[in-house]
Amino acid sequence: MTKQRLKVAWICHFSNYSVREHLPIRVNTLESLLRRMLKKRPKKVSSDFAPWVTNMAKEFETVEGIELDIISPHFGLAVARHSFACRGIRYHFFKPDTDYLLVKGFRRLFGIQRPAYRLNRRRISRFVDKIKPDVIVLIGAENPYYSISALDISGIPVILIAQTVYTNPDRQKHSGQVDRYRWDLELEIHRKLKFFSCNARIHRDLILRNNPEAIVFRHRFPYIRPRKLDNPFKEYNFVFFAAGVSKKKGIEDAIQAIGIVKKQYPEVSLDVVGKCDPEHKSSLVEMINKHGVAGNIVFHEYFPKQSDMHDHIQKARYALLPVKLDSIPGTIAEAMMLDLPVVSYITSGTPRLNKYGEAVLLCEINDVEALAKNMIRVMDEPDLVDRLISNSRKYVEIEIDNDRSANNFVRMFYAVYENYHRQVPIPKDLLFDPKEFPIYTREVSI
Repeated sequence: MTKQRLKVAWICHFSNYSVREHLPIRVNTLESLLRRMLKKRPKKVSSDFAPWVTNMAKEFETVEGIELDIISPHFGLAVARHSFACRGIRYHFFKPDTDYLLVKGFRRLFGIQRPAYRLNRRRISRFVDKIKPDVIVLIGAENPYYSISALDISGIPVILIAQTVYTNPDRQKHSGQVDRYRWDLELEIHRKLKFFSCNARIHRDLILRNNPEAIVFRHRFPYIRPRKLDNPFKEYNFVFFAAGVSKKKGIEDAIQAIGIVKKQYPEVSLDVVGKCDPEHKSSLVEMINKHGVAGNIVFHEYFPKQSDMHDHIQKARYALLPVKLDSIPGTIAEAMMLDLPVVSYITSGTPRLNKYGEAVLLCEINDVEALAKNMIRVMDEPDLVDRLISNSRKYVEIEIDNDRSANNFVRMFYAVYENYHRQVPIPKDLLFDPKEFPIYTREVSI
């Protein structure tokens, strides 16, 4: 029997060069002037964002049986809403309320810490009413400006694809701050929804802690293989890269580690790539000066196109990615695909990267001495580097299968629909099996 064609709507936040070609984008000159006066970084409205959503969408361009609509905010839109179709997918973008200077000024003036995002919710609801989806996929609950819309949906099954889990007891320790509004809203969403999907054991455990009745699927995000350059010129020893340079990504640890490595290799170099809040960058520069490594570290802003960033990071010999609040971050997978040996921390997911042999060098979170020791090892031991690259290629070849990933998502969406409407049991092979994932108890992180 032929399955019915399923209408699926994603609610998420992403951007890429291809969709921006279809969008009427303009820079708010008044806001740009005010940001310059306040000495704030210029607002980016034309940068790639959330590449895992782009990668998922690309796979669904050729998937049969699914009619896909994607709903997303986009900063810098010249109009309130804009829809278009491209390669079989219908895209619906809206200008979020935080993109209006008046709204931002009002909230700041009156100290509104928990906005209701009524405008965003209304625009998302209009898209949903027009699409009439069979299944809604919320990609990420930790961003209130769009995830809050899940509270308005009824009569349609919703599955949350976890990008992370914000309600992690270790968040304060590893990131230095917790936004109570984001925490409380994610908890409310978790308690309302029935269907979830994640790709890490700790995410699954945290979701079940928030909602013991949750049905948790397992997914793998697809990856667009970055282009490998032929014999790129190696300008740096190490590269640290992230969409946002922050404590939870381990930037302070990276700086301290460079200070230790410099004692043995005075010319060691680190390229830091990514957006960085001006105040945070000032504190990092102060730390750099304190550790005497001002001549060893350079900063590069995050690149508008992810492909340009991938080209740039190949100027480094090794990737230094001491993440603390990720399971297996996309940056590590990207580095592995680019044959950059990775030095990182043990999170709840990174040991799995060594499933087919040592592919990444790991040590305990916050053990900067061990981190520096591993950095020196990749600089000193060419045989180790060759082995890391070989095992990384093996892991990528076996584990990163985009066709399998897309097929899994399709089956997941159908299973959610059938279970919601007809109480059909979820196929066991789609559910998250904790036996496949060990628990790392010394430092638990998401």
